[in-house]
Amino acid sequence: MNYWDKKLIRKQLDKKLKKLKPLLKMPAPSGGWVNAIREGLGMTLEELGGRVGLDRSRIYRIEQAEVSGNVKLSTLQKMADGLGVKFVYGFVPEQELEEMVRDQARKIAKKRLSRVDHSMKLELQGVSEKEQEEALNDLIDKILIEEPKNFWDQ
Repeated sequence: MNYWDKKLIRKQLDKKLKKLKPLLKMPAPSGGWVNAIREGLGMTLEELGGRVGLDRSRIYRIEQAEVSGNVKLSTLQKMADGLGVKFVYGFVPEQELEEMVRDQARKIAKKRLSRVDHSMKLELQGVSEKEQEEALNDLIDKILIEEPKNFWDQ
């Protein structure tokens, strides 16, 4: 897949993910989602356990594991089924994917240009800020199109 195909995919994904941005401002309940929904429904540990085939103490441990971040996705799916709700899992980037990719290309380009700029200054051939910005933007585009293998390692 070439740069243009990947860029189109990123843009389409960015459009979908943009709808999820408000979720970044919504913290999880302090006792976890399983506990909050179970209690909101007025369901006891025993009742949820009966619906999913686990005992009270196991449900309690699952709720604690969710809070500490040590619960399997499959377990959360099982709890959601027992609670009669949908389990949704996803990632919500803080900035657009396209912006993240361009920022990484900019870092790489700045490293490359700083080496060239330093040697040109030594030879008294420095370039203006406008020329530097043009060169930076050209190099960013070149890096994105060439797709270096170690793009995210730099």
